[in-house]
Amino acid sequence: MDFFALQDEARRKTNLLVFYYCLAVFAIIFSVYFVIVLMFFNDYIYLPYYLYWDTGLFVLVMCATLLVVGIGTLTKVLQLRQGGAVVAEMLGGTLVNPFSDDIDQRRLINVVEEMALASGTPVPPVYLLDNEEGINAFAAGFNSSDAVIGVTKGCIKRLNREQLQGVIAHEFSHIINGDMRLNIRLIGVLAGIIAIANIGYIILRTAGISSRRSRVKDSRRNKEVGAIIVLGIALMIIGYLGVFFAKIIKSAVSRQREYLADASAVQFTRSSSGLAGALKVIGKISEGSQVSSKYAEEASHLFFANITQGFFSNIMSTHPKLLDRIKVLEPSFTGNFDSYDLYVSSDDSSSSSMFVNDRKNIVVDTDHVIDSLGYATMDHLEYASGVLQAIPIEISNAVHEPFSSCVVVYSLLLDTDLQLRSRQLDYLCQHLDTHTYDLVVKFSNILEDADDRIRLPIIEIVLAALRQLSADQYDVFQQHVDNLIHMDDHVSWFEYSLYSVIRRNLKNVFHSNSTNTKPIKSLRYVRNECCILLSALVQAGHLTDETQRLNAFSEGMNVLFGNEQSDQYVGDIVLDHLDRSLDVLSEALPAIKRKIVKACITCVSSDQEITVEESEMLRAVVNALGCPLSPLI
Repeated sequence: MDFFALQDEARRKTNLLVFYYCLAVFAIIFSVYFVIVLMFFNDYIYLPYYLYWDTGLFVLVMCATLLVVGIGTLTKVLQLRQGGAVVAEMLGGTLVNPFSDDIDQRRLINVVEEMALASGTPVPPVYLLDNEEGINAFAAGFNSSDAVIGVTKGCIKRLNREQLQGVIAHEFSHIINGDMRLNIRLIGVLAGIIAIANIGYIILRTAGISSRRSRVKDSRRNKEVGAIIVLGIALMIIGYLGVFFAKIIKSAVSRQREYLADASAVQFTRSSSGLAGALKVIGKISEGSQVSSKYAEEASHLFFANITQGFFSNIMSTHPKLLDRIKVLEPSFTGNFDSYDLYVSSDDSSSSSMFVNDRKNIVVDTDHVIDSLGYATMDHLEYASGVLQAIPIEISNAVHEPFSSCVVVYSLLLDTDLQLRSRQLDYLCQHLDTHTYDLVVKFSNILEDADDRIRLPIIEIVLAALRQLSADQYDVFQQHVDNLIHMDDHVSWFEYSLYSVIRRNLKNVFHSNSTNTKPIKSLRYVRNECCILLSALVQAGHLTDETQRLNAFSEGMNVLFGNEQSDQYVGDIVLDHLDRSLDVLSEALPAIKRKIVKACITCVSSDQEITVEESEMLRAVVNALGCPLSPLI
């Protein structure tokens, strides 16, 4: 499975959805037009059907209908644009406390963090639907930087670790495959179409109240009120018919993505037993995968499994049948859910570690990395487990709380040069309270002896906690980070990687980003940006002489433009220019991004190995392009 091909497919599905949406809206416009003609313009009844057309009236109806549907869709999409947290809270979810005494909640946090670090995506906040006894889960958001994972109480209470891993891997697949944006837009489409039915209901109620209040027996008035009531009923019927067909579209779009997410989850965990086991538990227990929230229906396609049971739920199901999903994973299963043991034991400890390898430099196969982009393996999962175990306990506790997460970031930015470090500490002493300052010193001393390979994972973990800051608190934090980085008028590549990961993953959380640029369809439009990016990666590589740097740069540019490229290596990169270049390149189509990422990896690995600092820089760059890069192991 190719990450970029799946991104292209998600894009095509979105375009197809827009097409169907337009068809549905125009069908509604014509229906409303003919209802109004038949109800209020009696003269048309005596004319041949082909003379029913009135251009002026049609334009009026079209504008009114588009206004209602557009407002309904836009309102819902803008509401959900604030991120996956809005969806989770709408469904009754509450943020899981990492310090909870509940061992099941702590296990959930651990599994989510392992999955995120292994797949190269930011660690998402985790929400618990504490009132839901059924087994279900969802991923919501517009992109990986504002995504959340939500699970029901039944999911963490009824499943063992292996089964929970299968469910969470399924949800991470939706994040990586680009399904979330499509899913949010589906909610918006339904909201816009159902707005017509809501208008009909309002008209019906208003006309009914008006007729009850009027005691004057006026046949003409009564006819007008009756016509308005019929119009209200007609609009409700049209609206709900539109919703019916929209749900059929939603189901068709959703089902294939579920099979794909199942397959990705199996590839991730290297075993189908966990995911198949979770589906079997759903089939056995009476609650199944039901979700009782009043908003569950409009978000039904977000969930791991069907939220309702019964005949009608199967007709427009957003998910394949439970038995069909299990048989794909485990062909020998007979469908006898009653015989399945609910309490199949599994090792509830985290995965065995691959982090014990002390090798600092990594040798990679560029094509293999590209082909596996977005698809972590069990090796990556075991490596991520080792990373979590290698993080000192004091730091591990601190990264889950907003204010102590800020302290951890400050500690990571303290330089090894004693003179510069002293200046940084003086700055923090002036701007932080005594307790916070003491924590910075304590954490920096702890991190001095830690493995360099845990630095970027720590930053990826703190993102979830930093989201909980207020906008003002985040601005203060960002100001401190900027000042610490620029204290010596030189930005190291680790400092840039840290800055880039934090800024790009949190900018839309705290500051609305309304820019909507056209996608880049050809590399020739971004030649200069590619030149700046590859030059920066060459500089981060610490190659020993200019010839090696030029060769690495040429190899990367050759991937993009072939032997005809004649671009010049940029000797001294201004990081602001690199930032702007990444902003532009992030708008490229998936096929273009594939080439850019391949060029980046080729450039960095030109000397046949990748250092820890190069790996950090590479992951930060690929993250900025909107692509998940698993740890290089």
